[in-house]
Amino acid sequence: MHAGRNSDMISSAVNRRMLMKWLAAAPVYGAAAQQARLYDILIKGGEVHDPARDFRQKADIAIRQGIIAAIEPDIAADQALDVIDAAGRLVTPGLVDLHTHIHYGVRSGIEADPVAARSGTTTWLDAGTFAYTEVRGFRRFIVEPAKCRIFGLVHLYPSNRNPDSDPVKDVRGAMDRTGRAAQENSDIVLGVKIQIGSNMNGRYSLDFLKIARELCDRYKLRLMAHISFAPPSTDEVMALMRPGDIITHCYNTHTIGILDEQGKVKPSVRDARSRGVLFDVGHGSGSFNFEIARKALNDGFAPDSISTDIYSDNIRGPVYDLPTTLSKLMHSGMSFDDVLKCATVNPGKVITPLLGAGTLRVGGPADVALLSVEKGQFLLVDAQRNRVTAQQRIVSHLTICRGKRLLARV
Repeated sequence: MHAGRNSDMISSAVNRRMLMKWLAAAPVYGAAAQQARLYDILIKGGEVHDPARDFRQKADIAIRQGIIAAIEPDIAADQALDVIDAAGRLVTPGLVDLHTHIHYGVRSGIEADPVAARSGTTTWLDAGTFAYTEVRGFRRFIVEPAKCRIFGLVHLYPSNRNPDSDPVKDVRGAMDRTGRAAQENSDIVLGVKIQIGSNMNGRYSLDFLKIARELCDRYKLRLMAHISFAPPSTDEVMALMRPGDIITHCYNTHTIGILDEQGKVKPSVRDARSRGVLFDVGHGSGSFNFEIARKALNDGFAPDSISTDIYSDNIRGPVYDLPTTLSKLMHSGMSFDDVLKCATVNPGKVITPLLGAGTLRVGGPADVALLSVEKGQFLLVDAQRNRVTAQQRIVSHLTICRGKRLLARV
């Protein structure tokens, strides 16, 4: 097949020179096959839904060499080696989960790939399962072997602090090593994670948060703060957050929460959002509640991102996976379009090393999920084990990451 003919089939965003580079670099499938097939995968007949550009219409997506090569109304099936029938499916960007624990073998971490294959979640952010002492292992044994895409936030301090020393002095002493580890591994480490709450760090949480603030300001890093039980207060936490920082567990029932006693969003929380602080769901084993979510949504406070906080203790319930978590937010009052945005383009903006994360664009990464919204009666459970019967749920049917199918284990 000549390049002149093929260029008519490819989106205008991919120019002739790029096409010729792809053809020159193509793996040898056999001379005849290479001449007859332009694409590795063709997703055909689905409803393409990309919230990043408000695109929703029936279209075909062609993939070559891990890149989206074309998005067009009708691409001939004989142009691809692998044709996926997506009729009746929603073809969306691969889902992005901003709060996970996937440093497998370390502090309750799970293995990401099997869950990625069954959930449409192509991009994972490990939220502080590892400290600066473990970054090399995270890269070598978690990031590099994975078929899905994995990034991380380094924890503020190692878990094996000396119990006989001054905790604040210990954490401050690790500050620069943590910052340097993040800077030196900025292709995979996107910032710092801290747990704020009396149940996590006793009476030292506010001191640790101030150290985290200083660290992130010095090294120009993003901060994610887990919030649970006071002290410190919600107002004290919000005052120390900066634009681009993330508050996770925003719909919790704890005393560091976003709602006041009347069920309204606290002024300091609204002020933080107005400054550019992001609010993430982070379901977890104890941090998502249907009633809190409904009250916040009714008060006009939707999350910026929806994440699972998945780890070994909740993967079999109540979390399960990201589509289940998205279904819970739909039951709480969000639309499918809104929850999809919170699991694609919004969190994708945090994954700065991956240009185009959470989007479907010609020339962008071929990370794709095939989803559907099923109607029926479905049991959903929040972190406090409150049970509801939902009328719809999101189901994942296929995950493609880096231009390849992720196959679920049998």
